[in-house]
Amino acid sequence: MSELKKDLEGLNGWLLMVGIGVLFTPLRMLFQLPELYVNLFGSAHWVAMTTPGTGAYHSAWKPLIFTEVAFNCGMLLTSFVLVYLFFSKKRGFPMLFIVLHVAGILFMVCESMIVHLILPAEPLFDPATSTDLVRSLLMALIWVPYMLVSERVEQTFVE
Repeated sequence: MSELKKDLEGLNGWLLMVGIGVLFTPLRMLFQLPELYVNLFGSAHWVAMTTPGTGAYHSAWKPLIFTEVAFNCGMLLTSFVLVYLFFSKKRGFPMLFIVLHVAGILFMVCESMIVHLILPAEPLFDPATSTDLVRSLLMALIWVPYMLVSERVEQTFVE
């Protein structure tokens, strides 16, 4: 192996930044998701949104929210797999990393469109969703090309 290729091998350089993100993503989700769903399902909002005859009721709320919960649980499990793949330097890491980022963006847009169909008077993206979407797009614009063209990525994830 040439000296240059050896220098580009391993979890160094910009991959350290990727590793920090990969490591903290499931931890962040573990703290945020339970609080979000306990507040939703344990409140009067859930009853109002899912009980026919109430002002906030729409038949799409329940399937939309359950789909969101299932998607987020899948993303959480996948993020743990991503941690394993990253630190094991597995070949599948870059592609799963890309799929996870793209899927998150697509789901966010689709979910916002469905909510907008339910509540047409509301903006397509509320301020919190806009912030999350911009953050996710910026992350994807930086790290997806890096995963696709980086020599370090190519030399590191070979197991």
